Amino acid sequence: MQTRAIHRLPSLATALFGFVAIFAFLGLGALALLAERRLEEVGNRVQAEAVQLRGEALRMNFGKALGREWNSVNAVAGTIDMGTIEATRPRLAAISRISNAIAWTGIADSSGRLLASSRPLLEGQDVSGSLWFRRGLNGKYIGSAETDDRLARLVPGAGDGPVRFVDMSVAIRDPEGRAEGVLLYRLNVTWIQEYLIESAGVLELDLFLVNGRGDVLFEHYEQIGQSLSPRARQVVTSGQQGVFQVPLEQNGEAFLALLPKIVTGDMASLDWRLVARVPAQVAGFGLGRVVFSRDIFWVVLGFGAALALGTALFARYFLAPLRTLSRDAEAIAEGRDTYPAEQRSSREAQTLSAAIVRLQRG
Repeated sequence: MQTRAIHRLPSLATALFGFVAIFAFLGLGALALLAERRLEEVGNRVQAEAVQLRGEALRMNFGKALGREWNSVNAVAGTIDMGTIEATRPRLAAISRISNAIAWTGIADSSGRLLASSRPLLEGQDVSGSLWFRRGLNGKYIGSAETDDRLARLVPGAGDGPVRFVDMSVAIRDPEGRAEGVLLYRLNVTWIQEYLIESAGVLELDLFLVNGRGDVLFEHYEQIGQSLSPRARQVVTSGQQGVFQVPLEQNGEAFLALLPKIVTGDMASLDWRLVARVPAQVAGFGLGRVVFSRDIFWVVLGFGAALALGTALFARYFLAPLRTLSRDAEAIAEGRDTYPAEQRSSREAQTLSAAIVRLQRG
């Protein structure tokens, strides 16, 4: 009965392996969770910086592209003589043909009558009520063309969304500096959309063009495949700047980079902004926010294998002699002749070995 009870007790090797396995699992689990949290923080920071930098690069390049057209309209306006409009008309047609960004150009006198245009059918139209004329006559203007603009109905745009054209207008002045008329560049929004789509593909971004109120004027999303979520729209309409991590409408999260206005200075009246978006990448097994990444998994697996090997060597060198001595002691107690070997694996094994030898001799 006593022997059966003894056999039901675990051996020292089994107890050692169990003890090491339990506490190694707890320790490595805690360490892995802490490391995963740290890796997640680092990964989020890297992704946030990446979307910020890529979005800022696109904003600057797009601003320069608009700036080239803006510089052109200012330069041309400085060379126009309102007394020789007939000679200017072929020049307007040439400007429209040179740049695919320009839908058409035109010159209006101070009363608001369109005197010359790269599209002759528009000549003679009264544009005195147009925003681009009123603002341009006072100096300079850039902004979205009005949707109820008569000229927009005569020459409809091909773009998608609420904006069809972008107007750039500058006052034409006489030698004394008085405003005699207004030069207009009407840009195709399709040129802007194609530019943004191409840039978004190169930079691997989802892009949203918004106005000062946060209304989406144009959107292009291939990285995630869905529009802005309600939470993302709230962030966009808040007018903040920076990078924000927001939930998607379906599963997952995304990083939003809310960038400053596309243009500043003389073009500050164009209150457009870009919003760049990338999916939040989590290098894990998809078990939620607390996950083991693949790198952490292999580190834990390797450490566990090394720990198991070390425990096996410990049991072989320190515990196996004790197991041998226990068997020798049991044999002596049963009256069998046995000659226990001297054990030197540890001080306890050496002491026990010497004691058993003395018992054998006695």
